[in-house]
Amino acid sequence: MDSLFGDHWHKLNPSHPPASALWQWPWLLVSDSLTEQLRAVCVHDLQVKVLTHQFVTASAAACATLALPEASLVLQREVLLCDGDTPLVFACSLLPEAALVGRYSELRELGARPLGHWIFAEPILKRSTMHYCTITGHHPFLATLHNPILLPTDTLWGRKTLFTGTNKPLLVSEFFLPALAHYPTPLYMETTY
Repeated sequence: MDSLFGDHWHKLNPSHPPASALWQWPWLLVSDSLTEQLRAVCVHDLQVKVLTHQFVTASAAACATLALPEASLVLQREVLLCDGDTPLVFACSLLPEAALVGRYSELRELGARPLGHWIFAEPILKRSTMHYCTITGHHPFLATLHNPILLPTDTLWGRKTLFTGTNKPLLVSEFFLPALAHYPTPLYMETTY
C-alpha cells in the first residue's frame, strides 16, 4: 500500500500535461464522476468487478494522507471498471473505518455498485486534492491483474483524489488500463483544481 499511496505523486496541473500522457490526459482531468464518464463511452453495460474488499491496517503514507493515527484500519477496495468484460480502469480506495458510520456504513457492503456513483450522490463530499503518477505493469500493487489486461512493460497513468467533507477523508485512486485508449475521450472536463 505504501508503494501506491507514497510520495511519487505529482500535483495535477491541467495547463501543463506531461508529453507522454497522450490519451490518458483527458481522463486524468475528469472532475465529475469517472463512473458516469465511463458509462457514457461503454459499448456494453459498465460492470464493477470487485477484486478486494477488506479491512487492512493503513500504511504510514496512507495514515499521513488521511490524517489518521498510526496503524488505523481502513477498508481497502480494489475493483476493475469494465465495459462488459473489458477492463478499462483499475481503482483502489481507502476508506477509514472510523468514517464508516451512520449513512456511510453502507460503504462496508457496497458490493458491485460503483463507489464513484455513491460519492457524487453525496453533496457533502468534495474533491480536495488531485495528483497523478505513472507505474509500470510489473508494479507489485498490480499483481492481481493478469494478461491480457496488463503486460509488465505497460505504463499506467493514474490519479488519486482525496475527498473531504466527512469526519474522515476518503482516498480514491484510479489507473487507466490500455484498453481505454480505444475509447472516445471524456465528454466533459473541468480545468481548475
